[in-house]
Order: sequence, then C-alpha cells, then structure tokens
Amino acid sequence: MENAVGALYVRETFAGESKRMVSDLISKIQKAYVETLEELSWMDTPSKEKAREKVKSMAKIFNQGRGSYWRCQTTSLEDNNQKLDQEYAHLNFSEEHYFENILENLKSEAHKSLKKLREPVDPDLWIIGAAVVNAFYSPNRNQIVFPAGILQPPFFSKHQHQALNFGGIGMVIGHEITHGFDDNGRNFDKDGNMLNWWSNYSSEHFKEQSQCMVQQYGNFNWKLAGGQNVSGISTLGENIADNGGVRQAYKAYLKWVEMEGEEPQLPGLDLNHKQLFFLNFAQVSVVWCLYRPEYASQSIKTDSQQVLGSLQNFEAFSEAFQCQKGSPMNPEQKCRVW
Repeated sequence: MENAVGALYVRETFAGESKRMVSDLISKIQKAYVETLEELSWMDTPSKEKAREKVKSMAKIFNQGRGSYWRCQTTSLEDNNQKLDQEYAHLNFSEEHYFENILENLKSEAHKSLKKLREPVDPDLWIIGAAVVNAFYSPNRNQIVFPAGILQPPFFSKHQHQALNFGGIGMVIGHEITHGFDDNGRNFDKDGNMLNWWSNYSSEHFKEQSQCMVQQYGNFNWKLAGGQNVSGISTLGENIADNGGVRQAYKAYLKWVEMEGEEPQLPGLDLNHKQLFFLNFAQVSVVWCLYRPEYASQSIKTDSQQVLGSLQNFEAFSEAFQCQKGSPMNPEQKCRVW
C-alpha cells in the first residue's frame, strides 16, 4: 500500500524546504554536466549539442506522498485522504490472513496496470511510493525522480554541511542524470523517444570509452558473493552512472564553494571539506550494499554499486587524500566516459 504509507511518511517527516534545496542542487549539477561535456575529446560537437539539449530538458520530479494524484499539489489534506480511501475502498483485508492480503494486493495492482492499456500515458503518474529510499531515471520520459524518502541523512539535510549534501544526494542526482547517457539511456532523445541522436564518430568512441570500464569492473570480486567477479558488461550502466555522478557532483560543489566560500570545519574531525565530500559519497553507497550472501551472488551480475572503481578513476579523490601514483586508489590507467 505504497501510496497510503507514503502519505503517512510525508505527513510525519517531510519538510517542504527540502524540496526547494534539492531542486537547487539539481540545477547546479545539471549545469556541471553541461560544462563537463566541454572536457570530452571523444565526442564531436553535434553530439555534444544534442546531449546539452537532453540534460536541459530533463524533468525533475519530487514524490511528496499525495497518493496517485500528483497533479493536485494544492488539494487539502481532507481531499487527499478521501482519494486515498477511494483507491483502497475495493480491497478486503483481514487481520488474520496475511497471505490472502498479499494476494488481494497483487490482484489489485494487476487490475490497475491492465486499466492503463490503450489509455494515454500519464507523465505525472508515480511508479514508486513516497517513502522509498531510492531515486530513478526514466528514459522514455527523460525524467529524474526523487521520492521523499531519500531526502534525509546521510543523503541530505538542511542542517548538515554542503560538502556532505553534494557528496550524498548530489552524487545521487549526478548518477541519475548520467543514466540518461549510459549504454541504455543514450538510446533515447530529449523527449523520451527511442531515437539515435549520436553521430557515428561519437557512438564508436562511446563504445571504446565504455570498454575500459567493462574490463576494469570485470576484475573486481566480492567476498560476500563467494569471491565472484563483477560482470563488467551487465553492470556497465550503473558503473557509468557512478563515475559520471561523483564527477559532476564534485564539480558542482567546487563551484558552490567559489560562490559561497568555505564552510566552517566540523569539530573533532581531522578531515577537510573535499575529504568529507568523498566520505559521504562512500557512506551513502553503503546503503545499497546491505545484502545477504544469496542476494549478493545475484546482484553482482547486474547491479554493481562500486565505490572503489569510481574513486580510482577520479583524480580529485587522489589529490584530496594524497594517494601516490600507482597505488591501488590512484592507478596509472583510469577509465572515463562522462
């Protein structure tokens, strides 16, 4: 009952100012992405221009837990409660029969899905509940989506340093933006149509740049998954997004410091703000690493969330922590797509 749970969550915990602040962060990171394009020698000018158009057209959507009625941002609490009641009115739950409740819910969701057949696509319809701690990119809508559940520490807080916010939710924003340009998302244009907007030159060079990451990540193994190696091909989209996301968030953070000045040091920590940025990047990545061994064995084939690879490829990390050239976290060969 995601919509009901989402409404309860938002009512109790979600601060409206969070949306405004994160919306501002998204704009800064979109701008950083556009600037990053200028650094790329493997992409030609026409393809860069199309990429700029796509990132500028990317819609940012916040799920604030108002049931399925996302357009009704000004409706009263009573109206939203009534709509939620209507949504669940046909469900017949029992306090004693858990399994039957699950079947009832599954039947209801299937019925809702079937009702959408031959109906116009509703771009405002939410595909996930507001209380979920996650974020999404939708290639056929060219949208980045942030449920209210992720707008909390360690990802984000209006009370924590911006170094932590940029390293946390900022990296997640960059990650989702970059999904629009990974091995799958790049096949869709700024309007969400499956359309090849790449020149042959840029397309071939994208594949070359990507191959470096396929090989790099294919050499990582995970003890929890029985020592299996990561599938460099299957996880390529996530790895491209991680590498691009941390780079864009860091660029946007440095720009913010230029404009606003250095923040005061955190007491009791022998870490500067650049180091705190990377520390929180690693910390939020751990949220997706809480697996049982059985799930780890499955996940390693499709959904790599690698802190090490992203930071090995990023010179700014080596500079922040003074990693010697040739050391594990500052290898001679680095991979970069975006």
